[in-house]
Amino acid sequence: MGLRFDPIGGGQFKAALKAIIEAERQPIRTLEGRKAIQQARHKLFQEFKGKFSNLEKAVTDISNFRNFRELKIDLGDGAHYMSASVDKFKAEPGSYVMQIDQLAERSSVISNGHESPDEANLGVGFIVADTPDGDTKEIWVNERNASLHGIASLINAEHEIPFRATVVQDVSDPDHSWRLILAAKKDGELDTVTFPDFYFLDGYRDFYVEDIHDPMNAYLKLDGFEIDSTSNDISDFITGVNIQLKQAAEDHPFVMKITEDFQKIAQKVKAVVDQVNGILEFVNKQNQVDEKSDTKTMFTGDASLQNIEFRLRNLFHEGFPVGDPDDEENFKFVWMNQFGIEFAKTGQLTFSEDKLTQKMEKNFDEVSEAVTGPFGFAAQLKKVFSGYTRTMDGVLAMREKSMQNQIKKIDDDIAQKEIRIDARQQALTGQFARLQASLSDMQRQQQYLSATLPGAGGGGNLVQQLLGG
Repeated sequence: MGLRFDPIGGGQFKAALKAIIEAERQPIRTLEGRKAIQQARHKLFQEFKGKFSNLEKAVTDISNFRNFRELKIDLGDGAHYMSASVDKFKAEPGSYVMQIDQLAERSSVISNGHESPDEANLGVGFIVADTPDGDTKEIWVNERNASLHGIASLINAEHEIPFRATVVQDVSDPDHSWRLILAAKKDGELDTVTFPDFYFLDGYRDFYVEDIHDPMNAYLKLDGFEIDSTSNDISDFITGVNIQLKQAAEDHPFVMKITEDFQKIAQKVKAVVDQVNGILEFVNKQNQVDEKSDTKTMFTGDASLQNIEFRLRNLFHEGFPVGDPDDEENFKFVWMNQFGIEFAKTGQLTFSEDKLTQKMEKNFDEVSEAVTGPFGFAAQLKKVFSGYTRTMDGVLAMREKSMQNQIKKIDDDIAQKEIRIDARQQALTGQFARLQASLSDMQRQQQYLSATLPGAGGGGNLVQQLLGG
């Protein structure tokens, strides 16, 4: 029998082509392995960089006196009569005697009673109301809307009208317990509104205003001085303090105290300590290696990381100035261990909230200056990491850019080699195709000779002889 040839692209030729291309792809696989290592290092570095971002945010909260300080309000039993909030950037600590004699109230009117809030029995007509800009608004009431709920919906749909409507049930008259109330949108005597006129025809039930409630201002006392307010919600009642009046209690004074919130301040300091510990722990882990560690993807012995660790540790052993350098009696240095921040045997920082709180209670000004002063802890800590975190020329940014460039160069090398391999594969495919065609021609010639010269004999299979068979 003659030699059997496979189709182009399959069998022996396909296997040969695949083997050649696979061999030529070995440098690409090597590059891909290098890329995987660089990507793992880059991912680990981004984790490290993120720790500095978190530290930067934490330090911002203690970077100056206003950011560092936190205030709280203690109302004592006055919490039954009012609530309050404080803006720490505007308010100052202090104590104030308060008394709420009267709450602000808004003007309102109430209608006569009706048997049902939904029965449309008032007829048709108009509601004529004045708007704050002096215009007149006419609201058409048809037969479908001629109920208490229908009128309330029509009024509330007109947002420029200075009052709102609601339907209430008043069981003082059980047979006619449903009423419509119109109330001004704002409290106080300065927001007196003119309520609308109602014009209805052909109704089965009369509708009219039965009672009127006049507006009132809030009256309260601050340190014995009478204060008149048009609202129960008073912004900047005193600088940086907003209050909300809840209940009048004439002749019942109470004390409002604004003080530093040492617990919140301590939590800010703890946040900084935690972030520094995160950086120290990261550096420490990079230097803890064993037979299972993949040092190719780590930063073991990295000089930049060791320098960061060294500078951070030194900072927590430094003293920070407090007072006037020209006044020897009132000038001194304080250390972080006096504020409850110390290094443990593990190499991590420990923090005692109680120790810092006691220090702040004893001398808050000293603590705040040591932390937030121009040469204080926060400023020195920012100086340490600013060289690393600067966006354009910081150590972290330049280091990450270098890693990204290495990964990009590997990608470029892979892309170029892929182009060359594609060209090589096309060239080899063409060569095998031409060889396949030549062998096919030779096979056809052999078959022709075998058919036309059956007695020739002794010559064997010509194609096999040419192939060394």
